[in-house]
Amino acid sequence: MNIVIDPEFKELIPPLTDDEFKQLEANLLRDGCKEPLTVWDGILIDGHNCYKICQQHSIKFKVDEIKFKSRDHAMAWIDERQFGRRNLDDDKRAMVADDLVQRLSKIAVVEQRKIAGAASAKARKEANESADSALSLKSKTSKPKGRKQNRTRTTVAKEKKISDKKLRHAAEIRKADKQVADMVLNGKIKLTEGKKLIALPEDARRKAIKAIKSGTDVRTAVRDAKEEGYNARIAGSKLKPLEGTYRIMYADPPWRYHGLNQADEYGHAERHYDCLDDKQLCDYHPGGGDRTVKEFTDDNAVLFMWVTSPLLERCFPIIRAWGFQYKASFVWDKVRHNIGFYNSVRHELLLIATKGLSTPEQ
Repeated sequence: MNIVIDPEFKELIPPLTDDEFKQLEANLLRDGCKEPLTVWDGILIDGHNCYKICQQHSIKFKVDEIKFKSRDHAMAWIDERQFGRRNLDDDKRAMVADDLVQRLSKIAVVEQRKIAGAASAKARKEANESADSALSLKSKTSKPKGRKQNRTRTTVAKEKKISDKKLRHAAEIRKADKQVADMVLNGKIKLTEGKKLIALPEDARRKAIKAIKSGTDVRTAVRDAKEEGYNARIAGSKLKPLEGTYRIMYADPPWRYHGLNQADEYGHAERHYDCLDDKQLCDYHPGGGDRTVKEFTDDNAVLFMWVTSPLLERCFPIIRAWGFQYKASFVWDKVRHNIGFYNSVRHELLLIATKGLSTPEQ
């Protein structure tokens, strides 16, 4: 029998690892091909790895024919079969489940079109019942496409014992980037790592994916792509030349947290952009010109500076280098928990400093 390999069907099946493939090959060489391959109209729909090994070693095999209404029905059947495979972890199962949801929803749309084209109320009812049956839905009423798809997702999640959260993440990843979805399905990255990748801008994501494929771990690839993207946008921005002097200075310095907790998961600034050390901040030239901050300010001026608790002591020499004296502060209550260096930090400080008429004695 001439068996056809359909690339689209084959792509639906998560590949085996090298060890899994070798084990399957050893089993077939020892025991022969006991399970028949499944075909539809001569197209292989189940048993791709077995077929490849049998072809290489001239191992005899049997074939089972199966009938489907359409390619979408065949592909939904392939998706269903994947859930019985031992090499599918929860993340891969979520990706396969999302594919099944999309497939069943597409089948439902076709059935709904049949409903719309039916000539009688009886025909519309029968077609609607057929669509609901294909989707394993309890309700027999016709619903908009979006609503049917949501109900299908709930049904599939329950039947396949997959959390709704994982299934939503799988859908978001597949919609955002097929390449990232394939990496999750193939076990190259985790579902949570796929979420981090699709959160990147397109250019940064492509660079991160390239780095991951070359052997870089996902966390480092995402961090480097973010940093490169931020710095590129900063370098590409055209700053308007600063002229004259200013009475109000507002600063949110790119503090360098050297010597403190640098763990990536804690969100330190250097994950996102280049930072400056204390000396660089003291000598900072706004706009890249020749003048320092002190030279940019009026004789009478006020400075508002953001600083986090771990850097509070370090900020005062910088304030003085800029020609100001500390006076007071605001506290920004962030309410939500934030990972701190020594304790849970839920606030940030906005310091107020003045220059000129507002002397320390006043």
